[in-house]
Amino acid sequence: MFESAFYLLCATLASGLILHLGIARLTKGQRLYLSAFICLNGCLCLLLGIGFLGGMTLSAAGVFIMALFTESFFVVYALILIGVVNDSPTLAIVKALMKAGPMGLSKADFDTFIVAHPFFRSRVDALQATGDVVKKNEQLALTPRSRFIVAVISLYQRFLKIERETG
Repeated sequence: MFESAFYLLCATLASGLILHLGIARLTKGQRLYLSAFICLNGCLCLLLGIGFLGGMTLSAAGVFIMALFTESFFVVYALILIGVVNDSPTLAIVKALMKAGPMGLSKADFDTFIVAHPFFRSRVDALQATGDVVKKNEQLALTPRSRFIVAVISLYQRFLKIERETG
């Protein structure tokens, strides 16, 4: 019983995200969060309907757990989407470091960046504390893990076709 719910939930999340990507591209990011909510829940309802018509049996508890998990996933997805779409301060710092290349951002370039974005100093300190940014020879640079994360986020931004470099 719960195995069927698990597979149905995986199909719901995958199809909901793919559908949301397509809609976000078509609408150029308009009503992004509402469309995510509708896509995820719509896919859940559609796949539950197809499953029930196909003879799948799920208990009320299984359906409730699937709905609860879908809503929880939506909340987490929306929180992550805020940073992806609006280019969070942390992401702006990491992108500036990525543009600087493997040698990192020089102190002069970093100071110029901070003057343009004065509230970023605390985020840079936090990134250093978590080990996402390292200081080598007075240069700030990304760790390989951070480069990978930024590459994934940038790819997702390109999929959404949303180009916002506001920071």
